[in-house]
Amino acid sequence: MQPVEYEDELTHLTHKQNDSLDEFHRSYEAAVESVKRELGEFYTLEIDGESVETDDHFPVEAAGDTDVTIGEFASGGEEEVDSAVDAAKNAFPDWEAKDPEERAEVFTQAAEIMRERKFELAAALSLENGKNRTEAMADVDEAIDFLDFYSREFTRSNGYQFDTGEPTPGQHTTNLLRPYGVFAVISPFNFPMALLVGMSTGALLTGNTAVVKPASVTPLVAQKYLEILDEAGIPDGVINLVLGSGRDVGQPLVEHEDVKGVAFTGSREVGLGIQETFMDLGKRGPVIAELGGKNPVIVSDEADLDDAVEGVMKGAFSFSGQKCSATSRVYVYDDIIDEFTDRLVAETEKLDVGRPEDRETFISPLIDDGALDHYLTISEQAREDGTVLTGGAEVSDPDLPDARYVEPTVVTDIPHEHELAREEHFVPFLTVHPVSDLDEGVEKSNDSEYGLCAGLFSTDDDEIDRWFTDVESGMCYVNRSQSATTGALVQAQPFGGWKFSGTTGKFAGGYWYLQQFMREQSRTHVK
Repeated sequence: MQPVEYEDELTHLTHKQNDSLDEFHRSYEAAVESVKRELGEFYTLEIDGESVETDDHFPVEAAGDTDVTIGEFASGGEEEVDSAVDAAKNAFPDWEAKDPEERAEVFTQAAEIMRERKFELAAALSLENGKNRTEAMADVDEAIDFLDFYSREFTRSNGYQFDTGEPTPGQHTTNLLRPYGVFAVISPFNFPMALLVGMSTGALLTGNTAVVKPASVTPLVAQKYLEILDEAGIPDGVINLVLGSGRDVGQPLVEHEDVKGVAFTGSREVGLGIQETFMDLGKRGPVIAELGGKNPVIVSDEADLDDAVEGVMKGAFSFSGQKCSATSRVYVYDDIIDEFTDRLVAETEKLDVGRPEDRETFISPLIDDGALDHYLTISEQAREDGTVLTGGAEVSDPDLPDARYVEPTVVTDIPHEHELAREEHFVPFLTVHPVSDLDEGVEKSNDSEYGLCAGLFSTDDDEIDRWFTDVESGMCYVNRSQSATTGALVQAQPFGGWKFSGTTGKFAGGYWYLQQFMREQSRTHVK
């Protein structure tokens, strides 16, 4: 079966190509005002198709203005986890028994509903986690792509069922993939729509049922996704939403005896902890996890410096570096490092830091106080151990609301071995390092426990070919000025990593993703 080209949902680019950006901005801004009028409501858990209230609640503040309350949310615990897993377990046999096309129809219908509501969803996402309008819309677009692409591929493969004939007379054989049962789906704050939708669709489309737990700071878009699936016709109990902390909800969910697999995106520490929990409990199901990156870019003396500066800047500082794919360390050939760094600093200082919903904003606020504290700590460490060329402080602007606005930061004179150049930070913080040639750049790029994304800027075909062969990274980009390491598209650029950046080596948005949620069965019937 040959791959078939897929047309991605690219809302902002399409408007730009059609010379209708004003329409895009008007639609988004109207949606922001509409969503703002809905803020402050109370939201429940969703278990077995029913709204479930709890005694404990928690508020969620808008990332861009902490004086604005997104809503009040019910907080679950072990009891609610038990109820949600029981509902998913009970729904599993009937859901697995459905024809692959019937299951896929739910998700293609959900994609259509999401298209109709995309500006509302992008606006809610901006207000909740602080993404600017183009990043928020890209998040929603990616969710739509996951729904459509996975549904197409699952249907095209007949749900991974194959009639393998009669190897000997009287023996009829069939080979198929079957779901495991109940999956826990634990999603992060930074792509609250795309990653929740992508992971849960992978689990559900393949016949599993699920209990989902979004990040505690981004439960609103998860609520909206459950509404969409309900409207699309998903049966009760197939997907269940439990909100709360990792301690109160995430851990008992992973440890539950009836949870057969986990789909997770987040920190390496938590992801490896989930794997260890499964091993300690003797569980045999999959842990499908993406665990971050420390993404390097090499800038050769054969690079187009305009492209390199733009690509590194956008890769490092879009959504304030709060992406596992963010550019975080750059290795630049000695003879051009001064020019590259000067130009990078000059362009970085032009970036607009502002409210997520403002049209000019490029640099978004940080998600919470922990992120701000970490940013300030490593910026101070950079001043002590290296040179901070720009940034390293909170933004002081009386016109900005109360939130965690910080400056994009470029640092030099940090050794490659230093922890600032080796640890994932998840804030707008970039280190720049000199190298003598491609060999040294590749050696230092690969000298990491992570292997998610990597970039190269060079016009030398020999350098490019050598780099593609030698770099240890799941996602590799050459001369990508739109972003050196971020912005992967479903089907065209499947997203995942090597080493400690992932647990399976099979990437989201690619042709081998869905099979991870299933296990093989060979059937022989002698007649």
